[in-house]
Amino acid sequence: MIVVMPLGYGTMEVIDRGWITGRDPDLVRKNFMRFLDVLFQEVMPMVKQQYPLSENREDHAVAGLSMRGSETLLAGLNHTDTFAYVGGFSSGGWETASPLGFPSITAQSAQDVNSKLRPLWISCGTEDGLFASNQKFIAWLKDQGIKVNAVQTPGMRAWMVWRDNLSNFVPLLFQ
Repeated sequence: MIVVMPLGYGTMEVIDRGWITGRDPDLVRKNFMRFLDVLFQEVMPMVKQQYPLSENREDHAVAGLSMRGSETLLAGLNHTDTFAYVGGFSSGGWETASPLGFPSITAQSAQDVNSKLRPLWISCGTEDGLFASNQKFIAWLKDQGIKVNAVQTPGMRAWMVWRDNLSNFVPLLFQ
């Protein structure tokens, strides 16, 4: 298995502006869209050039934590032709990411999406400040008919929670 961990920012403005980023929906959307551009136009081509990667979508996974969790879900759910395994951990920014949308996720597409994802994993600690927004997103996916492995782990926004979820997610990959 080859693991690639890019920095995860689409625009350095997110770093420059720090914690106030979440108060600027335009900046969050810009960051997410630029991250997706970088992922598909720079990171993935570079990795394919340097490593012997399979072309089969069944051999590709994408996962991320926090803001990268949201970027992961945007990439994975909108590109089921590229990724078979999608994992979001304590994903952040849904209130500002929602205008980006998930055009490929509809009640009509649920059967196709469900047949491609193995699994769609979304986890969050029950005391995490992002728990409510993650639950709201999971409920929306379920309303569309999307099967979600929704994991609620006791705990806060902390490495122990993420490590536990990662150790449960990784064995599901490439089965």
